[in-house]
Amino acid sequence: MDGNFSSEVQPWEDGLRTDPEGNSFEWWYFDASFTDGSTAVIVFSTKNILNPGGKADPNVSIVLTNPEGVKISIDDSPGIGAFKASREFLDVELGNSYTKGDLSQCFVHFEKDNIEANLTFTSKAPSWRPGSGKMYFDSEKEKYFAWLPAIPFGDVEGTLSYNGEEIMVTGTGYHDHNWGNVRLDKVMTQWYWGRAKIDDYTLIFSQMLTAPKYGSVKIPVYYLAKGDKILSSQEFEFTFTPSNWSRHSEGRDYPEKIVIDIIQKDIQTKVDITDPLFLEAKDLLENQPWLVKTFSSFFINPYYFRFNADYYLRIKNSTHTIEKTGHGIFEMMLLREKQTIR
Repeated sequence: MDGNFSSEVQPWEDGLRTDPEGNSFEWWYFDASFTDGSTAVIVFSTKNILNPGGKADPNVSIVLTNPEGVKISIDDSPGIGAFKASREFLDVELGNSYTKGDLSQCFVHFEKDNIEANLTFTSKAPSWRPGSGKMYFDSEKEKYFAWLPAIPFGDVEGTLSYNGEEIMVTGTGYHDHNWGNVRLDKVMTQWYWGRAKIDDYTLIFSQMLTAPKYGSVKIPVYYLAKGDKILSSQEFEFTFTPSNWSRHSEGRDYPEKIVIDIIQKDIQTKVDITDPLFLEAKDLLENQPWLVKTFSSFFINPYYFRFNADYYLRIKNSTHTIEKTGHGIFEMMLLREKQTIR
């Protein structure tokens, strides 16, 4: 826990938290879904998350999906000399791309070749983190992985330029910030993560599984807000049940249904996630040399799935029950195994 940690998220927490040239990694993630059916995911990072001990290799990437479902993916790695970041608030520059702002509003600009994005994210749900935001992997609390949903849900507007055309877009989005100093595939086997905006409720969840060396422990994270009020607490019972398994062409299994039950002191929440549609399926070794990829595939097989899905939310307290339906996304990160937890 940081010495100046407080219960309320501070702007500096979305600033640079690590030394990019040290034994650490860090990334700032933005995603947006627009009313025309298109989507955008933009990520600024200091280095590969599977190699925190490696040299600094700042990268910014964008994945655009147009209304017809055609995907455009491009990234830029201009070198550590082109990277700047503030420790006081969100202010990251890399080559021609940058992001600036605070916990209430931020601006994201991506520019490479003939692809450009200019997007403003305006927060509509309170910034949050689980506890201090850090998950520790040693008794000295030196090895850690940290997560901050700086904008759990927000409005997004701006322009996207691709295929020789500039398009004005409006929609909704999300921004979080992660950093740490452990190789994630050494301390975790896999994780699920998801988020949804359902009527005036904002939901975020995660279910992580630590590596056998750390006890194969399931670690849940849960955030629920109504408007600008956070309803979730730090203490809860969490049951996560994936089912109805299907096999992807790459040999990984994924669930067609997930049921989550959360019990708090005053609230019982149930989430059903069904009918997932692929947004992304990616081999995390795909850019590695052939020999490295072939050898590593026998041991870790890292793979990433991202889905759009239907969400059902039921919230029950002592006086009434609320039921809502909507849409959201969830991801499945397989860091070490071909198959996922059942």
